[in-house]
Amino acid sequence: MRADFHVHSTISFDSPEPMANSVQSAIDAGLSIICFTDHLDLINGNIPGQRTGAASLANWERSYAEIAQCRAQFGDQIEILHGMELAEVPQDPTFAKTASAMPGLDFVLGSIHAVTGTPDFYVLDYPDYATCLSLAEAYLDENILLAACGCFDVLAHICYVNRYMVRAGHRIEFMQFEEKLRRLFQLLIESGRGIELNTSGLRQGIGNTFPDLSVLKLYRECGGEIVTTGSDAHQASDVGRHFDEAYALLKAAGFQYQTIFRGRQPIFIPLERRGAI
Repeated sequence: MRADFHVHSTISFDSPEPMANSVQSAIDAGLSIICFTDHLDLINGNIPGQRTGAASLANWERSYAEIAQCRAQFGDQIEILHGMELAEVPQDPTFAKTASAMPGLDFVLGSIHAVTGTPDFYVLDYPDYATCLSLAEAYLDENILLAACGCFDVLAHICYVNRYMVRAGHRIEFMQFEEKLRRLFQLLIESGRGIELNTSGLRQGIGNTFPDLSVLKLYRECGGEIVTTGSDAHQASDVGRHFDEAYALLKAAGFQYQTIFRGRQPIFIPLERRGAI
């Protein structure tokens, strides 16, 4: 079974791709499941502290109709699930609870794209390694706050700030923050939540998944079992990309199962013995 649990559509502010295009791409790629996890951002990415949850939710609600249309058109060829990427939960946890409790959701990703008091990582400057190191540590602290808040099933793209730091000529090895990572994983595991293995870095020239193998192994060592696979596709051609590598990494890290979600409940699917699922 191939399952992509991180896909965006025109419901997200940063994707031009209609859902139907991505569903067709998933079918062509041999996927069994596609889960749309469009953005519901609680904070304006450019303006620190400016809350946008209500406006994001009003836009995001269109996804119900589009999911229904795709299920009617493609439901006999692929399973189409309804998810959400809920961002910056620690900055507005009350509204996050409202958003994550919306009916009909199969899956909720929790994500951090900005540290409290700063703009989105996408728009920041990375002038030197010391700045990157400080931001990386603050990013992990924000993820620890997110894990304590809850309101989600799986933590998205751990260590993804390297996506932007690498482009500026800097790379952070997150295992130097092993104590913080262990604390983060402990919180997730104790609350029955998991992490995703996000393949976007492999197609974006970063050279590794988020997280990379060393951090994935640490999660497994800590007792982590729940792990989903996600492309973070914002265009149809990226749906399910680099999943052979993802499943190989899961095996290398010691996992025997991949995880899918239906109705917010984890389901464990054995990894096949051959190279891909």
